[in-house]
Amino acid sequence: MTMPSYSKTRHPGLWQAAPSPLATAPLTEQWSLMHQADEFEHLVQQVVHLAAKSQKWVTVVGASRQLLERLVMAGVNRNRIRWIHARDEEQREWATEQAILSGTSGIVVGWLSALTPRSQRRLQMASRVSQTVSFLFTPDTLQPAIH
Repeated sequence: MTMPSYSKTRHPGLWQAAPSPLATAPLTEQWSLMHQADEFEHLVQQVVHLAAKSQKWVTVVGASRQLLERLVMAGVNRNRIRWIHARDEEQREWATEQAILSGTSGIVVGWLSALTPRSQRRLQMASRVSQTVSFLFTPDTLQPAIH
């Protein structure tokens, strides 16, 4: 029995490695152990590395000010970070999709609530047709797996 690909990527214990800067395929990453310091530091270092290779925006949707400050401390130019703090989940999803599709962001980091299957498909399709690297986090990906 085959499972739809979207359910495989939503498993809280799975994550994908970030693409090399030379990769042309867009990628949506989901990390399950975001609260662990090593994983958070890895995310920050990936964003710093990718931001250094691009003159485009680093767009952060729905994240806390602490992430922004950590990115600046790690070396991302504060003037190249676009922080979108939307009023509700629907606006965060829309802003994330638009940031991925617009072509003005080199990197999109989004914190979203539980996505409906429709919203998840829209973001997956946006990621596939865009050259923007995106890191999307939902409650499913932020909870560690129980083994």
